[in-house]
Amino acid sequence: MRPQSQSGGFTLLEVMVALAIVGIVLVVMLGLVQRNILLNDHLQQMTRATLLAKQRMAEIEGGINRDATQLQGEFIAPDEEFRWQMTYTPTPIIGVQQVDLDVLWGDEAKNERVTLTSFVKMAEL
Repeated sequence: MRPQSQSGGFTLLEVMVALAIVGIVLVVMLGLVQRNILLNDHLQQMTRATLLAKQRMAEIEGGINRDATQLQGEFIAPDEEFRWQMTYTPTPIIGVQQVDLDVLWGDEAKNERVTLTSFVKMAEL
C-alpha cells in the first residue's frame, strides 16, 4: 500500500466558496459607500442651508438689507439652488413679532428645508 500524500493547497470548491463570499462582501461594501456619499451630500446641504438661514436672520434682526414686503426670495451665486421664505406672526407681547425663516432647496416633494424662528420688535420691521 502506498501512503496518501497530503497536499498543502486548497480544493477548487474551497476557492470558489471563498471568492463567492468575497464577492458578496464587496457588493455590500459598495452599497454602504454609496449610502455614505449620499448622506454626506445631504449633510453638506443642511449645513449650507443652516448657515444661509442664520445669515438672513441676522440681516432681519439687525435691520440690514431688509424689506418687510419681500417674504420670499433666492440666494445669489454660489448658493442659487437655495431659496428662502419668511412669515411674520403676531405674539401676545405688544410690539413683538415672531419671524419664521425657511431655507429650502431641491425638490419640493422631498421637503428639504431648514427653519429658524426669532422674535423682533415691530418698530424694527
